[in-house]
Amino acid sequence: MPAKARPLLAIAAGLILMATACGADDERPAASRTAVTASPAATRSADAAPSLAVTSPVSGTTVDGNVVTLDVEGDGISLVKADGDTSGESGHLHVFVDADPVAEGETIPQGPGIIHSAEERITLYGLATGPHRMAVVLGDGTHRRIHGDVEANLTLTVAGPTVDVSSPPTVAAGQPLTADITVDGISLVKADGDTSGTTGHLHLFIDREPTPAGQPIPAEAGIIHTAEPTVVVPDLPGGEHTIFVVVGDGAHVPLEPLVADKFTVTVG
Repeated sequence: MPAKARPLLAIAAGLILMATACGADDERPAASRTAVTASPAATRSADAAPSLAVTSPVSGTTVDGNVVTLDVEGDGISLVKADGDTSGESGHLHVFVDADPVAEGETIPQGPGIIHSAEERITLYGLATGPHRMAVVLGDGTHRRIHGDVEANLTLTVAGPTVDVSSPPTVAAGQPLTADITVDGISLVKADGDTSGTTGHLHLFIDREPTPAGQPIPAEAGIIHTAEPTVVVPDLPGGEHTIFVVVGDGAHVPLEPLVADKFTVTVG
């Protein structure tokens, strides 16, 4: 959806921003972005044939908000971060959102709609309202698809509300980052105490995890509070930055179910 021209909100340069180096297993899809945290290697039965299953949510589910957590159960392979191993005995997960997986032996790219993870619990952020299909497959330590007959599929419908961020993947050093944010199903207003869930405002968490559900979002360094749909963030240091956008109510508490998106930007 084309971004409409909005007044820019210049954010004071006094933010203390802590750069986070994101591993090769974290990647933001443009339409469906994710937060993926790699876990220690999960050792599987050496005798079992590789298999994958999504145990939650149940296929066909309708979810409120626009954040979904997939619980994936694997067997017959050790799940580890991409480490170059091509033996087929270890690998990691790849979720294709609203896209067909690549064929066995092909390299799985990093980009929109593809999530790389060594963790069996994967949270998808920024899903749009409507139906979605997802396929989970295995890749080796060089991101080539392995065990082509092993695939877990599900469909689900997102009911909303939703938030979606449009931002450039890279920014030149010394230049500000501009993010255009679209919210559907919520009226953006300044914090006014309303906790009905029909209004809210935006919170940008820069290189830090969002506030847990039910807890007020503080006003402190690294968190931007705004009711403006276009946000300008100046003075990001060089390197890769991970930013969460969370919709909170008039009391600065994240909406439940969660309405959030995640994106990364590289400065340099």
